[in-house]
Amino acid sequence: MKLIKNIQIKNEEIEGRVHFCLFRKDIDVMIEDPDCLEYAEKCANYLNELNDDLITHLCNSSIEYCNSYLEAIGEPKKKFQNRRDVLSLIYPILLIIPGLGSEYDPVVHLELNCEWEVEHGMEWIIRKDKVLYVGAFNGEDPLRDFTQKDTWNFA
Repeated sequence: MKLIKNIQIKNEEIEGRVHFCLFRKDIDVMIEDPDCLEYAEKCANYLNELNDDLITHLCNSSIEYCNSYLEAIGEPKKKFQNRRDVLSLIYPILLIIPGLGSEYDPVVHLELNCEWEVEHGMEWIIRKDKVLYVGAFNGEDPLRDFTQKDTWNFA
């Protein structure tokens, strides 16, 4: 079954929609290479198979990003009764699929809006069952080596 729906080619990229189960909503998909539809389906499937450990890590990192940002602008930190409550402040908008062949491991590269940082939003990158990047949206390369953790990366 194809997960990516409403596929259209625009400016040498492919756009479509995919359902993101964690948030119970459809989001946009941008596929950087029109020849990579099979790989895009692998990534869309991976998006909806995130395990509890990954989701917990994403939530913890998102809370850390949220509170670091709020502290930097002089606002009080947010407290969450349940770590997953942070998800109610996050709104995924775009799954970005790099132009790779189907032999590559799938990657989740997401652009998200969040209530605490409306100007830049946030970005999540997950690859090989590891959360690699959580922070402001910077258009990070999802295939880069994240072993050297930058100060703005809350993963």
